[in-house]
Amino acid sequence: MKALKIDVTTKKVYEIEIVDWTDIAPSIGNGCTTFCAPYEFENMDTLYSDDEGLLHNVMIGGFKIPSWNVPLVGNAIILGSDDEGDSQDYKSSIDKITSLISWFSPEFSETYRDSVMEQPSFIYYKN
Repeated sequence: MKALKIDVTTKKVYEIEIVDWTDIAPSIGNGCTTFCAPYEFENMDTLYSDDEGLLHNVMIGGFKIPSWNVPLVGNAIILGSDDEGDSQDYKSSIDKITSLISWFSPEFSETYRDSVMEQPSFIYYKN
């Protein structure tokens, strides 16, 4: 499948090939072993990022898209998905995704990580 890689080191978005879901974590890189899908675009493209990105000792950079509440640290992958939730080729254009991204330096990502990790844990419940 054709996927897009959001590469925070080069600050570029480019096409890569993914065979199946087992390629996602290695393609994200930076030691990613567990990934999450924190964002789905209107066209059903799904963004995959390192679920433990804030736990890495070395920050390689990060990015944010205007409609998000928080930045992501590390690289990400975008794959398309169908009505059943199965992955397929991406639909978004490289230019569109690139135009949405605000890039963050490794230093900013480190400061962000440190501020998040210093916050106390909360338990949310509903009566």
